[in-house]
Amino acid sequence: MERRDFLKTLFATTGGFIITPSLLAACGGTSTTSSTGLVIGTPTAPVTLPLSGEAIADGLPEEGGTIEILNWADYTNPEVIADFEKAFGVTVKQSIYDNEDSAIAKLRSGTLKPDLIIGMTDTALARLVAADLLQPLNKTYIDNFGNLITGLQDPYYDGGSQYTVAQFIYGNGIGYRADKIDSADLISQGYDSMWNPAYKGRLAVPDSYRDTISLALFQAGITDVNTGDAAVIAAAQENLIRLRDATQPKVDVLAYQEIPANNRDIAYMWTGDMLLAPWNLPEGVSTDVLGFWYPEQNITANDFLCIPKESKAPVLAHRFINYLLDVDVAFKNQSYVGYQPALTGVSAEALISNGAIPESLIDAVVDADRYQTGQRLTSLSPEVDALWNDVWATFTAG
Repeated sequence: MERRDFLKTLFATTGGFIITPSLLAACGGTSTTSSTGLVIGTPTAPVTLPLSGEAIADGLPEEGGTIEILNWADYTNPEVIADFEKAFGVTVKQSIYDNEDSAIAKLRSGTLKPDLIIGMTDTALARLVAADLLQPLNKTYIDNFGNLITGLQDPYYDGGSQYTVAQFIYGNGIGYRADKIDSADLISQGYDSMWNPAYKGRLAVPDSYRDTISLALFQAGITDVNTGDAAVIAAAQENLIRLRDATQPKVDVLAYQEIPANNRDIAYMWTGDMLLAPWNLPEGVSTDVLGFWYPEQNITANDFLCIPKESKAPVLAHRFINYLLDVDVAFKNQSYVGYQPALTGVSAEALISNGAIPESLIDAVVDADRYQTGQRLTSLSPEVDALWNDVWATFTAG
């Protein structure tokens, strides 16, 4: 499973968390307690997790031999890995995981024993810490930590970044063919564009129930993307039925391929996918045909890097984290993965000047302010999640 496939199912379960009703009233209005007994942070109620054990001592030499990384498929540029191997005289071995639940189960059982984990999210963190699977970080080995955008040097889910270092950030918005759709018209219509029957059969929404139902909420002027209000959820269902009847949308995660292939005119999609779209343009087609509208109200998210407590190469794992936070390395990684490193130096202007993205996609870049102001999807209680899934089943059945 690639990372974009995971994104569509990220919030399909509560991940073992028991969420209190207070969390459902607003986007992270209060923190809540998981079934592990740990408090889960939200943007407006951040948490500092309890420390389990001590970080490695300062000044230790790097281990030799092999460092094993647990990673998503195609989520680190092979050239970046090869460069790290050459720089440190080691071999990098990768194990691939396709969802957080199974990966955590294998970590707990000892089936997987990596030295570094890449790409997990805040929904997994409480389980990792409660199961005593992570070691605290020693940032004396991570000189590049200050390259992170400010909001992620002290993230709401891990105050002080005791266990985690942010890697990629992303948001969502509307990608489109600029040779088919006038950007000024799209901006003036905003989310209403997704309900425009002119795009019937040429429009797509992501195969992700939380993202697509949130689209229906945003279009109706509702910003609570974790609502448990049955009436609001029912209204979102009616709104999605209107979208379905008006446009007959494709429901998948292929917009990064289908828009550049000229098979779609418009799609609600993740920024990282749109930044990857230029690589899928047919030869000779200008990047000017690609456009993106970044809404004022949308969803933002990130993933992170962390080190297992049983890492056999913790110093190398710290060095690898530091390596990924180098701005030049981050540019190389972005050119392969598409998703945007969470570094201040990887700005829209820098991405354009480096040739990483075309000017036509400057609006698909998530800066620190955009990250901070975006809404966050949090885990829903089983009862509320069932309501959301009922909406999704009705929408996709039509």
